[in-house]
Amino acid sequence: MKGLASFVMRGLSQSVMVSTVLALLSLILPLFGILSAASVGLVTLRNGAKSGIIVSLLATLACGLFLAVSFGNPVPALVFLLQWVPVVLLGQFLRASRSLDLSIQSALGFGLLAILGQYLLLEDPTGFWQTQLQPLVDQLVTAGVMDQVNSQAVVARLAGWMSGVLAAGVFLQLSCSLLVARWWQSLLYNPGGFREEFHRFRLHKALGVVGLAAIVILLMPSQALPEIFRHLAILLSAILFLAGLAVTHGVLGMMSSSGLWLGVVYFLLIFLLPQVAMVLATIGLMDVWIDFRARFERGRSTG
Repeated sequence: MKGLASFVMRGLSQSVMVSTVLALLSLILPLFGILSAASVGLVTLRNGAKSGIIVSLLATLACGLFLAVSFGNPVPALVFLLQWVPVVLLGQFLRASRSLDLSIQSALGFGLLAILGQYLLLEDPTGFWQTQLQPLVDQLVTAGVMDQVNSQAVVARLAGWMSGVLAAGVFLQLSCSLLVARWWQSLLYNPGGFREEFHRFRLHKALGVVGLAAIVILLMPSQALPEIFRHLAILLSAILFLAGLAVTHGVLGMMSSSGLWLGVVYFLLIFLLPQVAMVLATIGLMDVWIDFRARFERGRSTG
């Protein structure tokens, strides 16, 4: 990764090349989209928002030309621009504030825009998602994975969550891109700096109070509150999860066998995603008041 980051910072053409190639690869594997945005974020963190915007526009043009020649439609390239510009804004904010905590929490604003955008652009977001999910569920019914009787209930339930899931996805993608960009910057110019910064990541107490309400909402029956509250709760649970992951890294980083335990955490996260994600979100919420890392460090020093 250090080699890739170093190549990005060699000059404008290299930055545009990496952003473009990774963006096009994300059409096959979405993970590359995070790395593409991270390359734009790295340029922004090092050289400022003007450089980040120039790379974004040139890479969008390059993607548009490729899509026009290959598929006859350059318009999807604008989707990449919508991924890069928020990272430029967040990167500039992090560059100015030097606060990873505030920058990640600011990314919630883009998740909120994703929720509001669905309500403004779609007459019925839940109905829209039902239409999108129905063919997939029909395939599962045809394959015998699900019976016809329960399929409609499953579609209705999933559709009621999708607007919030999309917003959480937007937030996590932007946050991960910013974190990768900060990591690359650390590798090149401040070795070890990102590890210390991420291990200290902690939410503001006000966000902790709102996060507690979000957890309560997620545990309530779906009909108890308007669906927009559920979507906001899902979005907030995403940053609680990220905070819990930072706490886990911070605490385990103080242990001699940290690599092994982190491997176990990520293994469980892959195979037991909903359960482990909820546990991490709870840890992130509790840390607002308890500060597990400070307590663990004090325990080690006195022990």
